[in-house]
Amino acid sequence: MIGVGVEALSDEELLTLILSPGTRKMPGPALSRQLLRETGSLRRLADRRPGELARLHGLGLAKAGRLAAAWELGRRVLLADESTSHSILADPNAVAHHCRRLAHEPNESFLALAVNSRNRLVGEWVLARGWESGVNLTPRQVFTVLIRESVGRVVFVHNHPAGDPTPSQEDIRFTARLLEAARCLEIRILDHVIVASEGFQSLREWPTTGLIFG
Repeated sequence: MIGVGVEALSDEELLTLILSPGTRKMPGPALSRQLLRETGSLRRLADRRPGELARLHGLGLAKAGRLAAAWELGRRVLLADESTSHSILADPNAVAHHCRRLAHEPNESFLALAVNSRNRLVGEWVLARGWESGVNLTPRQVFTVLIRESVGRVVFVHNHPAGDPTPSQEDIRFTARLLEAARCLEIRILDHVIVASEGFQSLREWPTTGLIFG
């Protein structure tokens, strides 16, 4: 493996490295093969929550935790690579481009992007992950993170797994609650951008919402 590099390994072989030595009833290679067979692909396997992973073919909590940690590590590497570029998020197009990885994700995620006075990205947090139709998130949870991180200017982003970036009534109502809370805390919300496979939409630019952004 060292001679050829891990990039030469198949999905099954990479899984085997993470899951070895396997379970009592099934060695690592057989377990990896079975997991890919049950889920259909590595991507679908990665979409499973730790609790769901633990139930797959008797995988167990320990090995499910290893897999979840591997997915999270890869995600953080990707985020670090994008964040260290000091992206300038001056408009919805730039925000959507920065978060383009969300466009084809099967489940909804809600992000906060902190920017400085020149709209350069200075911090990024995934505030919630949910399922295809939404996330469980409250303004209190959102602003707990922003206050802890001393964020003064922020852009919110979430994805629509169904593909249509059109804001829902719930998107508008939740954004209104965030704006109301932000004014009390003197935090400027610059925009809330929805990304999807069919494009993106800025709630700041969406007509007839009545939303007033900072």
